[in-house]
Amino acid sequence: MDSRRANVVLCVIIIFLVITLAIPFIEMARVRAAKQTTIDTLKHLTLALEVCNDTHGKLPPAFDRFANIDYPCSLHVHLLPFVHQDEMYRGYLQKGGGNSHAIVPLYLAASDTATVPGNGIQNFAGNLRVFSKKGLDTNWEKDMSELAAVEPGAAMIPRTFQIGTSNSVVFATKYRQCGSGGSHFTAEPNSEFAAFFGQNAARIPADSSNPRATFQLAPNQVECLARPLMAQSFTDDVLITGLADGSVRTFKPTVDVVVWNRALQPNAWP
Repeated sequence: MDSRRANVVLCVIIIFLVITLAIPFIEMARVRAAKQTTIDTLKHLTLALEVCNDTHGKLPPAFDRFANIDYPCSLHVHLLPFVHQDEMYRGYLQKGGGNSHAIVPLYLAASDTATVPGNGIQNFAGNLRVFSKKGLDTNWEKDMSELAAVEPGAAMIPRTFQIGTSNSVVFATKYRQCGSGGSHFTAEPNSEFAAFFGQNAARIPADSSNPRATFQLAPNQVECLARPLMAQSFTDDVLITGLADGSVRTFKPTVDVVVWNRALQPNAWP
């Protein structure tokens, strides 16, 4: 009996050790799978942006009227017909309509481990230097002026993208929940809940909280700033972005500041 009991104990210990050793590898596999899913989702979103441009001859504004919506709405609202949300889009055709608490699958990143639901929030922030005319008119080395509630846009593919669509960032990741705020797909650009980034010109490499960094590097809920508008990486190794040609590019924390600033400015200021 003692021998049998000893064998059972030994088996339990071995199983425990195997599980303990396997946990880090399981977590690594989960993170890799989530990253790939996030990349695939962002590809779909950037391609939807191209289809929108082909349909209307220009890109949606950061926050203004566009296409069939004759009152100011966000970029993400204007993209709804191109991300399989036609019924939801029809609700916005009338001012005061639309479901601002809906879940839009193509606006959510698997890499964001926040436990909050996806109601009315998003993970792929629009680059203000693309979708806002104010951004297009600002030199890449300069900060944009203070944002207004309504931010018209004037970008077109390929005309606006003088540095090439494969070199221009249109979307970057952002936490769906950040401190007391978050990133809502219907919010105005000057709101702490805005689904945008790129207002400031970067001066230093990526950092968890410095507003002069290229992007926020895996900030925690205390470091995570609602303002200024910054892209936010989910991990400490790369930031995932979508480019205007429909591809996805990752930026390392050590990316050169000039390279980053120019990647956000599609119209090639000298």
